[in-house]
Amino acid sequence: MANAANKYRKYVLVAIFCLYGSLAWAQNEVARERSSLRGVDAIGFTVTVEKNAPLENNVKLDVPSLQKMGESTLKEGGITLIPDNEVKHSDEIPFLLMHINTMDAGRGLIPFNISLYLYQPVKLTLNRDIQTTANTWESATLGLVSYDRLDLINKAAGDLLKEFIDDYNKINGSN
Repeated sequence: MANAANKYRKYVLVAIFCLYGSLAWAQNEVARERSSLRGVDAIGFTVTVEKNAPLENNVKLDVPSLQKMGESTLKEGGITLIPDNEVKHSDEIPFLLMHINTMDAGRGLIPFNISLYLYQPVKLTLNRDIQTTANTWESATLGLVSYDRLDLINKAAGDLLKEFIDDYNKINGSN
């Protein structure tokens, strides 16, 4: 009996060490993402929304209002925004992309996913002649709402933007 208990303890200890290692790696990844925000003076911002036919005409999920809300939130957080026309004509400007994916799943339920990505120009380490754009910071959220609570999607989007602002300001010493 004692032998079985000792074996069990060993397995538990191995599992804890394995989990601890993966948690440390995840924490390191978060720190790397945050540090990629250092020195970013200004960014572009854009919103994309995917939705199926039943949601197509829903005004609570329209791109212009989400774009305006996002720009306002970022500016209030001390983030300098670059106009869209400049961002579209340059591959050297970092930009924040908010992608919202929703669908009417029937029975009045709407699952959604919101992903927020910061893309920046980068040079590849193996071939320094190649410059491209890469995602250097990201966060996302999932949810499920009913038609009468569609405004919670906008709130979740605002919360992700605030998470970005917090990380940005921690690294850049603002606010």
